[in-house]
Amino acid sequence: MNPLTPCTIGLGSNTPDKGDRIKQALDFLKELLDKPVISDIYESEAFNGKDAPYLNAVVHGHSKLSYQKTIECLKEFEAGQGRTHAETQEGIIPIDLDLVIWDFTIKRPKDFERHYFNRGYAQLLASGAFQEE
Repeated sequence: MNPLTPCTIGLGSNTPDKGDRIKQALDFLKELLDKPVISDIYESEAFNGKDAPYLNAVVHGHSKLSYQKTIECLKEFEAGQGRTHAETQEGIIPIDLDLVIWDFTIKRPKDFERHYFNRGYAQLLASGAFQEE
């Protein structure tokens, strides 16, 4: 059995049904991760300043999968929700799941620094979500 590895994932969606998309992604992550802790769901402006506003959340939990397999599962979920390269180019993001922190190492520094991740991450820090690690 693989050991559980702590990880933190950022979520985002900017489609008209973004509330449902985020809820479905959270349900998926509750199944994928052990002991998930979820930030509030909040709206943020698009990073580029021109696309539709996003709903975002941040989830911290523990994966029994490897780093690469965890990413593959996230990308498979995105594809199953209709995420395509063409839509991304048009600024339409049905769901975005980014594995930002793995085993307390920041794997996606640019995402870690962005306002839409930091809001949820700061909330999880304040809640003590990482104190049991």
